[in-house]
Amino acid sequence: MARPTTILVTTPVLAGALLACGGTPSRPASVSAEALWCPEAKGGLFLKVGGHQGTLWQLEVWDRKGRSLASGSFRLRGFAKAKIVPEEVLAWENGILQLKDGTVLVPEKP
Repeated sequence: MARPTTILVTTPVLAGALLACGGTPSRPASVSAEALWCPEAKGGLFLKVGGHQGTLWQLEVWDRKGRSLASGSFRLRGFAKAKIVPEEVLAWENGILQLKDGTVLVPEKP
């Protein structure tokens, strides 16, 4: 009998911990209202996708604490995209936005 009681006691604690780790964080004031949370990105990030022309996309990227990571034009390298959705974002590493299908967006030099 002690085991079921232990499970009932620890389950809410574990559930709360999992939600805190994997849930959408509150939006920091420094993050644009149009930015979307990328839940599967390593470390999590907010992304605002602006317009695009051909393979050149306008992006703004923030970390989960609201620190700006990048803003400006990014060149799409890989599979053509009609739009970029948050669920496709895999990671932000070394200034490059990586998507799950292997496509990357790299900063366009001025």
